[in-house]
Amino acid sequence: MGERHLPENEYRNAFEIDRDRIIHSTAFRRLQGKTQVYVTGQSDQYRTRLTHSIEVAQIGRSIVNYLNRSSELLTADYQIDSALVEAACLAHDLGNPPIGHKGESRLNELMDEWGGFEGNAQSLRILTDIVRGDRRYYSNAGMQATRACLDSILKYKIVGKQYTENGAKFLYPDQQDIISWVHQDPALDDLVQSGTQVRPIECAIMDLSDDIAYTTSDLFDGVKQSLLTTEQVERFWLDQYPQASQKIRADVDQVLRNQFPMSRFIAGLIGRWIYSISLISIEAPYLDVPRYKYGLEMAEESHSDLMALRSLNYNLIYNSDYVKIPESKGVEILEELFLYFRDVIFKKRDILEPLPLPAGISDDFDENQKMRMVCDFVAGMTDNHAIRLHSCLIA
Repeated sequence: MGERHLPENEYRNAFEIDRDRIIHSTAFRRLQGKTQVYVTGQSDQYRTRLTHSIEVAQIGRSIVNYLNRSSELLTADYQIDSALVEAACLAHDLGNPPIGHKGESRLNELMDEWGGFEGNAQSLRILTDIVRGDRRYYSNAGMQATRACLDSILKYKIVGKQYTENGAKFLYPDQQDIISWVHQDPALDDLVQSGTQVRPIECAIMDLSDDIAYTTSDLFDGVKQSLLTTEQVERFWLDQYPQASQKIRADVDQVLRNQFPMSRFIAGLIGRWIYSISLISIEAPYLDVPRYKYGLEMAEESHSDLMALRSLNYNLIYNSDYVKIPESKGVEILEELFLYFRDVIFKKRDILEPLPLPAGISDDFDENQKMRMVCDFVAGMTDNHAIRLHSCLIA
């Protein structure tokens, strides 16, 4: 998307350039100060969005390496590109705001009148509008990402919040032209708008890598923060998730009783899950390119264990007071900052000197453009930066 001016002796392929531009972006660096599950600042032990994204990329790269070496469906004519998968994994959370998924949900509500807010759509906006420029001219459009790179981060492709069942998992209205450029086929645009999942193998690998990474790391961090007891977990298995395998129950119990190192448990789990992944052929691919001819399959036992640990996290960690209390306060801070900038835009209040409007907002912009830039500004903040700016509102 846009022209790249590369030297004749360029040492990287197109996807390696995508990956490198993502790594060197401001949006990627800011992930070090954004909540994964535990609001940053409570401890120095747990993951942030940055370390999570690095772990997703490592898992994605490992899945590619395993499939390229083991799958009989792949030949010398086509191998999955590890740099492309790595780029998608590193970029998948670029658009996430401060305070994790609760912050994302609240911003979506606050932006309802102006198209909503969605982390995946915001990641696409960062790559095409914000990083290295803007989209006023496609010759100078964001980081000039490849078609495959943009396609690989798009887990959701419905354009317009109003066309989704629950007002989530959508793209912004002005991103329709990007979807059309990615697909190169109006029939595919119509298909995804109806809710059909249309995505390449790299997106499937990124999505599964994300599931594996956050499930294992959130459990790891929860145990490190002493959020789980053997009694709690045993009650959960008995009362809420009796279908969990005896092996996963016994393994978690050993870890909680300090009879087996947590780090070795997680490492073994990730390795076992990767070995259980295989490629399947898609009989009627939506696009006649190799990237759309394959899907992923995970062995039933591994998938069952993944779902069991995900459910454990949701019920006993994400709903704990240790997570919910600071998360709730963080969402309040995010909302009050957003409302301040909204009121300044609508001239309902004066600008506070320490809190000017985001740079680049012009009087020539319409209301939607101004509010989208306000949303960009608030969503781009780290947790601590939002807290510091908020202190100016209450000083």
